[in-house]
Amino acid sequence: MQVLGIDGCRGGWIGIWHSPKQLKWFFSAALEDLIASPPPSHAFIDMPIGLSSTGPRLCDRAARQMLGRKFSSSVFPTPCRLALKGKDYPEANGLNRQQVGSGLSKQSYYLLPKIREVDNWLRNPSNSASLLREAHPEVAFHAIKGASLCFKKKTPEGFQERLDLLCQLDGRVAALTQNILAETRRKDIAADDILDACCLAVMPLSGRLQTLPAKPERDNKGLNMEICYYSARAFKSAGTVT
Repeated sequence: MQVLGIDGCRGGWIGIWHSPKQLKWFFSAALEDLIASPPPSHAFIDMPIGLSSTGPRLCDRAARQMLGRKFSSSVFPTPCRLALKGKDYPEANGLNRQQVGSGLSKQSYYLLPKIREVDNWLRNPSNSASLLREAHPEVAFHAIKGASLCFKKKTPEGFQERLDLLCQLDGRVAALTQNILAETRRKDIAADDILDACCLAVMPLSGRLQTLPAKPERDNKGLNMEICYYSARAFKSAGTVT
């Protein structure tokens, strides 16, 4: 299986290509170029796909429940589709409040350009919308470990904890991570962006495909509102293992 894990970063997008024979990385300012070079069999991206018009997404709620209080804040509130039309924060905030009854956090607002880019790619008839699916690195790390992590990802201990988990799945991740750190600038690609993209690329090695929720909703454009992860076990909505 050829898997592309994608994470947004300040400079654009970082992609990690994983297959039994290859583990390599790509960097591009445009998502379209990243996915096209070369096209994988599966692609997972840390960016919302499927935008609600009625209220909070069930997949976000389920992800927060799985992660627990310590890590639930890593799941940002997803903007509604109408908010994508906002030209600045006050307008986007007002549109979000108008449609779903709550305002838009600054963190979510700063993601709008990338959410628009993903949405435009998915809705382009020339692209295969089923290729690209949403995932969340912290959900994936939790599933790989089978329990809550100990440290936040931006701490040295958290970086090492996550790297160790990935190396248990594929030992090549350590050398690749060091190469990317050496060849790029942190103002373009943060260290945790590298691990997040690596996680989405290698997570299929940890079990079978699962989604939050188990039966995803669809938005008004027909896109699934789901968060994918891989595990030998399924997680209930409250975060327990079955």
